[in-house]
Amino acid sequence: MSLFISSAEASGDHYTAALAKKLRACGYDGAIWGMGGAEPRGAGVDVLWPGERLQLLGLTEVLPAIPSILSLLSEMTDTIARRKPDAVVVCDSPDFHMRLIAKLRRRGYGGRIFYISPPSVWAWRSGRAEALRRYVDVCLPLFQFEHEYLLSRGCCSRWKGYPLLEEFRRGAELSASDYPVPASERMVAFLPGSRRSEINKLLPIMRESADRLAAEGWSPVFSVAPGLNPAVRDSMIDEFTRSGVSFYTGPGRELMKRACCAVGASGTITVESLILGCYMVVTYKLNPISALVARCVIKTRRFAMANILAGCDMFPELLQEKATAENITESALAWLNGSSGFRAGIKDTMARAVRTLGEEGVYDFWSEEIMKETGRC
Repeated sequence: MSLFISSAEASGDHYTAALAKKLRACGYDGAIWGMGGAEPRGAGVDVLWPGERLQLLGLTEVLPAIPSILSLLSEMTDTIARRKPDAVVVCDSPDFHMRLIAKLRRRGYGGRIFYISPPSVWAWRSGRAEALRRYVDVCLPLFQFEHEYLLSRGCCSRWKGYPLLEEFRRGAELSASDYPVPASERMVAFLPGSRRSEINKLLPIMRESADRLAAEGWSPVFSVAPGLNPAVRDSMIDEFTRSGVSFYTGPGRELMKRACCAVGASGTITVESLILGCYMVVTYKLNPISALVARCVIKTRRFAMANILAGCDMFPELLQEKATAENITESALAWLNGSSGFRAGIKDTMARAVRTLGEEGVYDFWSEEIMKETGRC
């Protein structure tokens, strides 16, 4: 009796770690093993493959790594086929996980397959919905509109709410001695991402913007994401220490709770900022080839999930050629120095968007679905 769990992103690691803890609390006593990072490992998952191996972004980053990725895919498929876990649970990383579950089905794997945070088929590559319908027993999306889209395409989808909503509403505070947050009433949080490739592209721009905001009397603080590759994390800390840059090594949510404004890489962090009521300037840069492909295939006008949920341009989106230090600084100052009416209007929009995030108890819901589908309850 065992369960295979796989994640390769910082957000996915958080979800799978919380799920593993909840499964144990619900009485699951089989082995839980698979791929992940530090957080799943700390939650008791037997991590056989480090998720950092898949922290790639864009075509030019992925292409050189294809032989290694294919080798990992084969090794993982062989191990799952041999160990025959009761269920396979994958989270995020669709380019890898969609191939994994397809190979497993072709190899005759007959256990249940669950997909937490399945591919964004509503935004691009809608043909993947057919593969989800054929290979995945239960999709567990994060947002209601995703759930409704999957149902419309014949997929088995179940949804209760956004998992972090419960955590943020309960407001579990960290000990001040664990991760001391710099004290400033004029703090601006900079969150450059959790992948080496995105940090390399965004950090220089953010550093320049931070200098400009500091000249205006604000206090920039950079987040060093806990889920980062250790080598990248250590390099950032060394550079910030040498340069005298203020930084924070705890969870980004603790930084955003205290910030007047945030500047962050597009991704899960925009929804976290939304829940916390922290205005965010969203920025992102891909290499030119990847950006061209994305513009050709992505069907949604907005990229930040917080804006998609709001149905409007609530947070500024500064992508590709618009991702400059000057534009980031101007957008941040527009909020920081904005009129009370402007700020109140945005706050109202944020509150409406938060109401789309559903109910609490998502990890309980996920664990119950998995236990039920595998005959464990």
